[in-house]
Amino acid sequence: MWRLKAWSAAVLLIATTFWIHAEDGIAWKVRGNWRQNRTQTFLQSGDAATPGALLTAESSNDASIIILLPDGQRLLFDCHDAHTCAQGFRIPALIAKPDSDSITLFDNVRRAMHQSAGCMGPPPAATTAETEIVAPLQRDGAILLKHALAALPPGQYRMAVEGGSETKLPEHSLTWSGSQDEAQLPLPHAGVYSLRIFGSLGSERMRVTLLAASPELYPSHHAAFEDAKKDLQEWNETFPGWPMHEWLQLLLRGLAQPQDNKKPSR
Repeated sequence: MWRLKAWSAAVLLIATTFWIHAEDGIAWKVRGNWRQNRTQTFLQSGDAATPGALLTAESSNDASIIILLPDGQRLLFDCHDAHTCAQGFRIPALIAKPDSDSITLFDNVRRAMHQSAGCMGPPPAATTAETEIVAPLQRDGAILLKHALAALPPGQYRMAVEGGSETKLPEHSLTWSGSQDEAQLPLPHAGVYSLRIFGSLGSERMRVTLLAASPELYPSHHAAFEDAKKDLQEWNETFPGWPMHEWLQLLLRGLAQPQDNKKPSR
């Protein structure tokens, strides 16, 4: 009987441990030196943030941290004096149980944040339109540009294509006739690319972050992207300030990783 109880307790402990990991949020923007539950190591952007944990900071005139939770909560903590920083702040419990789509989104974002490559290219200007998509890679290794540039008005443009530090394609002119244009863009392989569209005066008009997905993976990647986009839009309505574009871009980079690297480290 004792062995049965011990085995049951062990199973319960393992299940609870996995559930706690599944509920973890993400430390998004960390300024200053913050600790979680007074551990020795400082929190870094991308680290797991546990609901119910205590956050404390070393005294600073500019200590702040944003915590994002998989139920949609966006939390900003800051302190400016030694007493408040040492007393700390408690991350609240989750309002609702996160679904599998939310957990998948957080796992992909956390993985992408831990990549050494980081975000591609400089941040866009405030006047530059941003969008993110999953585009099906054709059998000939090209994508249809109408999937990426549907919102671009007809005109003459210059387009730069970047695919990380290892892939830089030459710029070329683009004559765009609108959303029904059948122009194609050849790509060297599946993966995440940044399309930067410049107008005739040289200013950047649009930036598209796209995941060129193989025909086999496109349906699952597209579904995961659409689910995440819907969740982020709903969360942003309740807790304004969610980094919509940045998270969708990180999601695309997470989805692009090989399947055998998809298990996050705990």
